[in-house]
Amino acid sequence: MKLYEFEGHRIFSKVGIESPFFVVVSSVDDLDQARRKLKFPIVCKVQVLSGRRGRGGGVKVVTNEKQLKDFAVEFLGRDFGGEEVRFIVLSEKVDIRAENYISITYDTVLKSPFMLFSTKGGVDIEEVKKSDPESIVRYDFDVFDGPVSRELEKLGIPSDFALRLWDAFYKYDCRLIEVNPLALTGEGGWAAVDSKIILDDAGLLRHKDLNILPKGAVSAVPTERELLAHEIDAEDYRGTAGSKFIEFDGDIAILASGGGASLLVMDSLFATGGKPANYTEYSGNPPREKVEKLTKIALSRENLSGCFVAGAVANFTDIYETLSGFIEGLRQVKPKVGFPIVIRRGGPRQREAYEMLSKVAKKEGYDIHLFGPETPISVASKMMVELSDKYKLKSQRANLKSAN
Repeated sequence: MKLYEFEGHRIFSKVGIESPFFVVVSSVDDLDQARRKLKFPIVCKVQVLSGRRGRGGGVKVVTNEKQLKDFAVEFLGRDFGGEEVRFIVLSEKVDIRAENYISITYDTVLKSPFMLFSTKGGVDIEEVKKSDPESIVRYDFDVFDGPVSRELEKLGIPSDFALRLWDAFYKYDCRLIEVNPLALTGEGGWAAVDSKIILDDAGLLRHKDLNILPKGAVSAVPTERELLAHEIDAEDYRGTAGSKFIEFDGDIAILASGGGASLLVMDSLFATGGKPANYTEYSGNPPREKVEKLTKIALSRENLSGCFVAGAVANFTDIYETLSGFIEGLRQVKPKVGFPIVIRRGGPRQREAYEMLSKVAKKEGYDIHLFGPETPISVASKMMVELSDKYKLKSQRANLKSAN
């Protein structure tokens, strides 16, 4: 999960990292109260997750009331880089003697954390790599031992600040933590003028004390279904169902299983001309109650043209249990007659599950098409798209007939 700049500064304060004093504003009406806490000049910053705010005019130093209000009116509630600006930060202007760059992230090849430091801060680190790569220092360290002060100092890295940054990175399960610029102030201290933090979603349950706003997968504002889906696993640790839920603008609901297989499901659906309404996973043998909840959320979307339940061959997931949850969710949603459902699964109790599904479909009138592991996911995807297209065409004809 990406954090807004002000959320990152709040984490910094927990580990003793200094940041400029700031106030978060969400409306023009908040300006008067915020202004009482700050003196001009004031640094105004739009709060978005996409970055590159300076180039788009989203960071500005203002020196009077009119400039401050103009900035707020220009950006609050408006689009900036594809995001709606919900907040701006008003910050004191720091006396900066030098701008540096520092970050900690993971090397996925070495499977260990490393730190980058450069005396060329204030610009994108990728630009520094091109223009002056020798100014960048890399320091690799053991995740259990953390960085060592004397080694940092030999490389010219401010050790006290770096150790505090590592404390935040490790304690709050960060995937990335970056300060740019890291300012050497006129008073000789170090201050994080900006913050960029990405938290590991899997670690969020350990940090309920953090005051973090929920984020969507595609935008800063999560959809209602994304929020509801995330609550499923938060309330029940058994297996996963809903932790990964991303809404798209398609019309085929997806319930996928398995990390790599779930991506294959999406790829094959796209390849055959299908447009998914969502991406979500259920795996790790979740109980039927969790799959039932996830099914209801995925199928609550209007104007769906089908549902694709697919995955690889499971080793530890009870196919009967999870598909029983799917049926319970389906019963509560009550899709229209002829709504196509394609299921491609394999694993423990699959035969028992498919016998149950066949009986339920015949008795209750569901249009369910079953495929086992002998059928490639690509073939099942093609069938899903064909059935979806037929359903949409039939619906369009019915609508024209009723209109006439």
